[in-house]
Amino acid sequence: MEKRRKILELEIEVMRQEGRKVPSLSSIKPDQWEHLLTLASRNQRRHYYMYLWNIEVVRQSQKIKKERKQEEIAKRREELMKATAENDHIVYGLFHNTMFLRIYDSTVDHFHNNRLIQAMQFGINLVIDCSYDEYMNDKEMRNTAKQLMLCFAQNRAHPEPFNIHHCNADYSKTTMKQLEKHLVQIHQPEFPFNITERSYLDLFPKERLVYLTPHCKNDLTEFNPDDIYIIGAMVDKSSQEAVSLGKAKKLGLRMARLPLDNYFQFKSGKSLTLDQMVMIMLELKGSNDFGKALQFVPRRKIITMDEETEREKQRQEANKFKFNFKRSGDKWNSSKKWR
Repeated sequence: MEKRRKILELEIEVMRQEGRKVPSLSSIKPDQWEHLLTLASRNQRRHYYMYLWNIEVVRQSQKIKKERKQEEIAKRREELMKATAENDHIVYGLFHNTMFLRIYDSTVDHFHNNRLIQAMQFGINLVIDCSYDEYMNDKEMRNTAKQLMLCFAQNRAHPEPFNIHHCNADYSKTTMKQLEKHLVQIHQPEFPFNITERSYLDLFPKERLVYLTPHCKNDLTEFNPDDIYIIGAMVDKSSQEAVSLGKAKKLGLRMARLPLDNYFQFKSGKSLTLDQMVMIMLELKGSNDFGKALQFVPRRKIITMDEETEREKQRQEANKFKFNFKRSGDKWNSSKKWR
């Protein structure tokens, strides 16, 4: 492994001298080295080098912006302090006296966490199935971890959050490693985050479980608070296989899909991100209104009324052209026969 890593370091240096976009060796982290060592072809490594280079550029840009902002704040504070020293009166405002009590971010976090604890005691259960790592590549697993973090944040900020259970977690895979990296308090007993290596079949009665999969034929007609809905934690950009459908059938679970076709006409795929699914389920839990809940479907995937009108005009024009072309063809054939 050490010998192969030195070869890769030499490869990066050669590519840098050729003017290619590769990251600096000091910016590559141990888990990224582990992934690099598993890539067999040069083309795969080249794409991953580009991905790491983009991350490094973004971090450098953010660092520069942060330093500039700190300099501006320090300069402004110095100017305000100087102006205050020359003024004998009490000054109200930022960096000065105020009649308002400052609410810190930690206070807001405690408030939201307390609401999640109440949901864990009295709220409706929702399951996120984290057993799809073997069907995703490294980039998709990292994306899944980001979406799980968004799910946690959006659920926590909701007035009536779900009691979300992350089941079938595998801490040796990239998804859980990334989640542990960004949510460092994930294993603390007082932190309101349910995560377990156990299956949802071990936690809940089988007859109450409903697997939400876009590949089944049964539409979800209403939200039933007695049912426990399962969302598969999978980002399937590279493959569109019906993995969740096969898993639900194998386990003998009830299945349902969102009635998207009843409300929208799609330009492309109907796949939704995990955070969008959680927001839809939160709205359904509160209102049981699909019209309101499906507002979280991205507009870029939907054909709007204006686009549908334009398409209808184009179809009518195309039909007119076909009709005129057919008539002119018939006249030409009849004149040919008359001769």
